[in-house]
Amino acid sequence: MLKQPHLRNHLFTWLVWAVIVIGFPVLLDTRLELKRPDRALIWTPNETARNSQNGKIYLLDPFMNRQVSWDSEFYLSIATVGYDDPAISVVDIPGGERLSKNYAFFPMYPYTIRIVRFPLQIFGLTPIATSTLAGVLVSLVGAFFGMLALFDLARAELEESGAYRAVFYLLIFPTGFFLAQVYTEGLFIALAFGSLALARRKQLFWAALLAAFATWTRALGAVLIIPLALAWLDETGNWHNFRFSTKALL
Repeated sequence: MLKQPHLRNHLFTWLVWAVIVIGFPVLLDTRLELKRPDRALIWTPNETARNSQNGKIYLLDPFMNRQVSWDSEFYLSIATVGYDDPAISVVDIPGGERLSKNYAFFPMYPYTIRIVRFPLQIFGLTPIATSTLAGVLVSLVGAFFGMLALFDLARAELEESGAYRAVFYLLIFPTGFFLAQVYTEGLFIALAFGSLALARRKQLFWAALLAAFATWTRALGAVLIIPLALAWLDETGNWHNFRFSTKALL
C-alpha cells in the first residue's frame, strides 16, 4: 500500500504536470502562430492544413480544442451518440454492407467517457464540449492511477528513488502529452499497470479483471495474458522453478 506522503507527492507531481501539459499549448497560441501545413512527413500536410478538420464536427468545437485530434473524433462520437453515428463516415465491407468507422475502436474508453459526461451536463456545455471535458478527465485520472501503479511496480525492484524516477520519466516522455488528450493512453496505463501491480501482490482475480478492461480499451491489453499466466503458475505451484517478480512482468 502507498503511504500518505507518497500519495501527496504523486498528486502534486500530477497536478503540476497536468497544468503544464494543458496550459502550455494555450500560452503558445497567444505568443506564436504556427506555419501551416507541416511538411515534415509525406502525410502531415493533409493533416495539418487549416482546413484539415473540415467536416469533422467532433474536432471543431472550440472548447478544449487543443486536447482533441485524429482518433479523438471517433471516441467523442461513440461517447456522445454511439457506434452508428451518422456524422461519421462509413466503409464498404464484404457482402455489400457499409460499416461506420467507429467500429474500429474499442468500447471501454468512450463508454467511460459516456458515464463521466452524464453529471457534467450540469455545466450547460454543448454535447461535444461535455464529451471532450469528460474525455480529458478520464485520461488525466487514468494517468494519475497509472502513476501510482507504476510506482508500486517499480519500487519492488528500484526502491523508492528509482520508482519516483520511473513515474517522472513516464510523464516527461516526448509522447507523454497523449496522457492528457482524448486518447486511450491514460486509461490504458491505469488498467495495464494496475493489473500488473495486483498480479505481483497475488490478487489474480482483480488483476485479470483489470486486464480484461485493458483489452477492451486497446488490443495491446491482450498481451497481459502472458504475465498473468506466469503469476498464476507461480501461485499454484504448477511451474516449480518459476519465481514471480516485477522483472518477470516486464
